[in-house]
Amino acid sequence: MFRNVTPEKAIAFVQFSVALTCCWPLPSSATKTELFRFKILRTALLLNAFMLLGPMLYAMYAYRDDVENMCKAVLLTLAVVQVLVQSSSCILQYDRYQQLIEEMTYCCEKARSYERHVFQRYVDKYSAFYGISAIWIYVTASMVVLGTLFIPDPFPTNAKYPFAVNFEPVRSIIFVHQAFVGMQCAAHVSIAVLYALLLLFSAARFEILQLELRAVKDVASLIICIKKYHRVRRYATEAVQAVQPIALITVIICGVATVSSGITFIGRQSFTVKVQFFSLATIALLKVFMCTWPADNLMHMSENVMQGAYESEWYKHSLKIQKYILFTLIPQAPVVLSVKCLIPTLSLNYYCSFVSNVFSLFTVLRVTMIRDEDGY
Repeated sequence: MFRNVTPEKAIAFVQFSVALTCCWPLPSSATKTELFRFKILRTALLLNAFMLLGPMLYAMYAYRDDVENMCKAVLLTLAVVQVLVQSSSCILQYDRYQQLIEEMTYCCEKARSYERHVFQRYVDKYSAFYGISAIWIYVTASMVVLGTLFIPDPFPTNAKYPFAVNFEPVRSIIFVHQAFVGMQCAAHVSIAVLYALLLLFSAARFEILQLELRAVKDVASLIICIKKYHRVRRYATEAVQAVQPIALITVIICGVATVSSGITFIGRQSFTVKVQFFSLATIALLKVFMCTWPADNLMHMSENVMQGAYESEWYKHSLKIQKYILFTLIPQAPVVLSVKCLIPTLSLNYYCSFVSNVFSLFTVLRVTMIRDEDGY
């Protein structure tokens, strides 16, 4: 499935994966009519998710004395909150996303042979993982919806409504509504693929620049590379700023969701429910990793890009060029994805500590539940 994937196909796949989020902006050439339709659709999707938030909050209150159902309600409420918060963030950063995606598309279309080779290498390396992850996210959402047919619960969620829902057509309407919101939640989890695309594209441009620095032969070509470095760094910084708020939301929501899923999984629930929530816990950890891996790669590439100048044949050129190259080797601050006081640096090391902390919290809560069950 993921053989012979080109950069253009990868971009198209990501666009299709996040279609239900309306976070992929229209091109700047879009007409006013197209923009109006887009805004109407985006508003309708937001209202659709918001309509489930009230019943889920009421369910949290209704199940406040039932730990397992409370955890289930918390998990599903967080999924809906994620839809609303991420949609709001994308709306506020619409122009930024539009600029980033259009520049990415333009660079892929106008790429030279060696540039396209780098882009293709990145696609070959990451396409299978992110493609399978996006598919698995939608499969998991479908399992949660279809699993309802094999358990006593009439709906995919345990939402509580202030009116009777056990008669037709109300029951079918609520089922379809909750199922569609579930697909929206899956799309908003898949949005991590979009963020990975932006960060990996930034890293690929740094790698291309590194190749160009290795080929420097005179002052003029070195100046061109330095100017290009600032353009690439500016793009990478914009990409990080676009991803930054969602990274924070992802870490917080996925941490709570993993613990809640774990408690539901080890509780007295049916096998179908346990499979559903084990899958959701896996998806939560997967989403954090999907954001962390490209951020870690970007950090290293932006830090080591100037090493390409040292790897050139600088020793064969004039003393003047050697001095200029020496100046370029001054250590540059890497482009990192961080949130002040909350996420020092989103990297693979941070991901390991995140997983460790989540499981530690889960263990503490589980021990507390066991003591309550034993009457201590």
